[in-house]
Amino acid sequence: MPEIRGALPGVNIPISDFWVYFLAMGMSSVFHELGHALAAAQEDVQLIGVGVYVFAIIPVAFVQLNTEHLNSLAITKRLKIYCAGVWHNVVLAFIAMLLFFSSPIIFSIAYETDIGVKVTAMSEGSPLKEVRGFNIGDVITNVNGCDIKNAKDWIHCLHEAHNRYGICTSAEFVAQNDEIMMETVKENDVVECCRKDDLYSLCFEYMEPKVVVDSVLPGQYSCLKPRDMVTNRLIKCTDHGGYSCPLGMHCLKPSLNSSFLIIIERKDDHAVLYLGVPYDLHETVTVDQYFPRLSVFSIFSPSQFEKLLRYVFIFSMGIGFLNVVPCYGTDGHHITRSIIQIIAKYLNRNGDFVTFFTVFSVVVGTGVTVPIVIYVFYKEVYMYS
Repeated sequence: MPEIRGALPGVNIPISDFWVYFLAMGMSSVFHELGHALAAAQEDVQLIGVGVYVFAIIPVAFVQLNTEHLNSLAITKRLKIYCAGVWHNVVLAFIAMLLFFSSPIIFSIAYETDIGVKVTAMSEGSPLKEVRGFNIGDVITNVNGCDIKNAKDWIHCLHEAHNRYGICTSAEFVAQNDEIMMETVKENDVVECCRKDDLYSLCFEYMEPKVVVDSVLPGQYSCLKPRDMVTNRLIKCTDHGGYSCPLGMHCLKPSLNSSFLIIIERKDDHAVLYLGVPYDLHETVTVDQYFPRLSVFSIFSPSQFEKLLRYVFIFSMGIGFLNVVPCYGTDGHHITRSIIQIIAKYLNRNGDFVTFFTVFSVVVGTGVTVPIVIYVFYKEVYMYS
């Protein structure tokens, strides 16, 4: 379900993205004010001044119009000028979205896509930086049997990684590699059947009927090394599929608590097995879906351009939304007053009607918007603190 979230560099936006954040915010603000300036010029309203300043870390553009000229216009013309900023933000957001989805086609001459995603960076505390983890430049092609061709697939497959699954394994493999203890121990609703000092094995639960013709699977649990189980390829069995496996194989499901067994296959290298949550991969591993056709193109990646477009869309829509709300000092304040003036003229009401409903609307709008904005940013700070 869509939700409003605050964007804070260094909190929920990487500090390395600050200049992209800054540029996107500046573009959105300038385009907003450009809308006011163009609409005012079209109505012959004098433009007194324009400028840009930085408030804290936020670039803010502004235009100063001749108030007397503006107020002398018809209500509908004033409304057009007040709404022009929001309209330009919507147009800018649409252009950014269009360019974002067209990027693979636009850059296809210089960059290849749909062959996987490349690891470009990992955060300092990433659990995937260990010896058996990723290397910069690794090409990821599959996560838990979910094929990955681009960045969209990467996000989708990480989401799918929350689904529990088993691994189809031959009875012969189980008989030769099972290292189960004599007794299984249940701790925190999780069965432990491997030695405490065995860091590379997991306890697997046998998901087929307990009455088995093949005598090589006498117990309900087996202690096996998952890396050895997927040496050739991963064959999954799921609850949705009735935990069925090909002939001669059995479904063994890892006995885990809140963790997930995530098997990440790489091009020209062995798979990376991670015991944790998919969120760790999404937050600590940076990937790129663009592969330069020539080495000269490696100095720039279209993903940086896509990141700018994504922020432009977010901030432009955000600025537009805030300037529609009848909040004090925003375009919404003036838009609301103009609309009420049109209604008053239609109903043949006097200035008191306009004043009352304008003040009422702005007080309510400000009273609702300000606490929501404060809460949204507080929640982000609290969540990541």
